[in-house]
Amino acid sequence: MKNVYIIICVMFGFTACSDEKPTGDYLVIDVAGSIGKYQKVYFSELFSLIELVPLETKKECLLDVVPNPAVLINDNFIFMRGDGHLYIFDRTGKFLNQVGKRGQGPGEYTDLHSIFFNTDRQTVYVEDVVKISEYDFAGKFLRSFHKPRPDDMSLSKIAYAGDDLFIGQMNYHGKNKYKYCLFDQHGNTVKCFLSHVFFNRERRFSSTFDSSLEPVRVENRLYLKDFLNDTIYVLENSNVQPAYVFEFGKYSFLNFKEYLEIFNKQDPVPRNAFIVSHTPGGFVATPKYFFYIVRVPSFSHPPQSKPVYLLDRQISTRPYVHGFYDITQRTNVFLDTDDHLQKGIINDINGGLSFIPRYYAGNDVLVDVWNADIMKEILTNEYFSTQSIKDPQANQKLKDILKNLKEDDNPVVVIAKLK
Repeated sequence: MKNVYIIICVMFGFTACSDEKPTGDYLVIDVAGSIGKYQKVYFSELFSLIELVPLETKKECLLDVVPNPAVLINDNFIFMRGDGHLYIFDRTGKFLNQVGKRGQGPGEYTDLHSIFFNTDRQTVYVEDVVKISEYDFAGKFLRSFHKPRPDDMSLSKIAYAGDDLFIGQMNYHGKNKYKYCLFDQHGNTVKCFLSHVFFNRERRFSSTFDSSLEPVRVENRLYLKDFLNDTIYVLENSNVQPAYVFEFGKYSFLNFKEYLEIFNKQDPVPRNAFIVSHTPGGFVATPKYFFYIVRVPSFSHPPQSKPVYLLDRQISTRPYVHGFYDITQRTNVFLDTDDHLQKGIINDINGGLSFIPRYYAGNDVLVDVWNADIMKEILTNEYFSTQSIKDPQANQKLKDILKNLKEDDNPVVVIAKLK
């Protein structure tokens, strides 16, 4: 039976393009004060163990080699997105099956946007352009429903909010009234939450840089982060409220209003503004820490870093600095690179690649993904001889994996347990 709901608008208390901060209880993450203060942080300082899971390589499950791969993990399965499809592996890395397939028929999707779990039952959702499809962990199609269009705006960056409710975000075009909307499993709007960033763009147009990061789940809470807004909101008990603020000072994107009003595809983001990366790992929350990747202003002289490649094209990642915020200690750290210019948390356990949290799987478990070609390039005997390795057995396991690993193999999933 179709339910009818009244849209309830909830103000959070953040005024856009001003110096005002959210009202209420929130904590400040001092990013501006961390400029130039880069620190080497070692894996053994934060984590108690590391586990490597090479994903089986078969023609039925070939994954894209990308700098920031998307992954979901629970106690029994690993879900990886690749080549426009979603694949399921068991926790040993054995390929099990594909989730749905590309197409326009029942149980198919034309495009693969967000992927997320139903935390109330053993299912996974695939967000398409206009609909959301649900599958069991064997990849069997269960149902689909259309996303609502509040204010005639499409929703994206969908996440499961619990109790058969979902939340999605509307891209900014400067004047839209709402930013986030809560809706049910029939596609009916339940609540809409007001926007707080307004600007006078000449025509109704929105881009990736007006969007939001993927919602991040920590137990029964969802953290929400606008791309433009400095505030981290939390969705809890169907209410949204500010919880943390990235203190960017005068280098906030919101202080460069001309970039919002006149969008330039060749230069979409001001060079002297802090921006949290929207790639997987751009913002990862746990009960103890927030891990994030932020593009620092051009004057700040970030550490030298190893370049990355996409489709044989070199991509400059130097302006992007990795950091983490200790929630208990209320301290913020910008990470320095290691001696080989790798970004992330320096791996002194098995001597492998530096660890970059991409996904929080609950129970203090964080996940990274290492591409096989990068592992084969960097992890040589000469490299290991320069490393301080605390667990020789773990290092030997890594070497055994490398012996059988080919450059075009599927990635290796890295699972770490926080102390």
